[in-house]
Amino acid sequence: GTIRRRLQLLLLFHAHVQCAFSFRAATLITRQRYCRVRMCAPKAGAAVADEGARLPPPEDISDEVLLKIVLQETTDEETNELVWKYLGYRRARDDDWDASAVFPNWAKRYPCPPDLIGVTRTYTREVDEPVLRAVQSLQRSVPAEHKDRLRPTLKLLGWSGYKLGDLTPNKTRRAQVASWLLYYRTALHGVSLEELQRRKAARAAAEAEAQTSRPTGTTKQSVV
Repeated sequence: GTIRRRLQLLLLFHAHVQCAFSFRAATLITRQRYCRVRMCAPKAGAAVADEGARLPPPEDISDEVLLKIVLQETTDEETNELVWKYLGYRRARDDDWDASAVFPNWAKRYPCPPDLIGVTRTYTREVDEPVLRAVQSLQRSVPAEHKDRLRPTLKLLGWSGYKLGDLTPNKTRRAQVASWLLYYRTALHGVSLEELQRRKAARAAAEAEAQTSRPTGTTKQSVV
């Protein structure tokens, strides 16, 4: 009886060890499969990285320059011309403006570079309406995922945004053009027109598939 009892216990122990080993092996296989899936799956930031700039950030639109813009340490004229440069405007020999390299949709609306700041500081409707419309068009061209990045970017340099009571049209527009320059630096610099058009088509397809309506920053409002 004692021998039989010992044999039964030994068999039970052996069965228990086999079950534990099988469970551990199954768990290990599951983990390996999960890891392979994770390694093969595209990372969440892959699409965003694919839509990034192709060249290093230009020095004249560095964080320090953007900070000077929002702090009103650049003149209105300097600020305008900096944005015009990255929209693609170039001065011709006769001191006129050449728009042949300007983003297509923007060039259709503005064959000549528009005042985006309001250099006259005159805010009557007759004088200021074209300025307001131009800077609003520029701001709407920034995709939703690139909006609201100016403050966190410049916070490292000590700028946390304007106080509501201190806002002026000039400050608001400076923040808007600085936001566009940051977007350009991050996503457009060095990217060919063909690539930008491919990205625009991909965005439009994604928007159509999602069937979502965004108030601003859709492909229909792009500068491309």
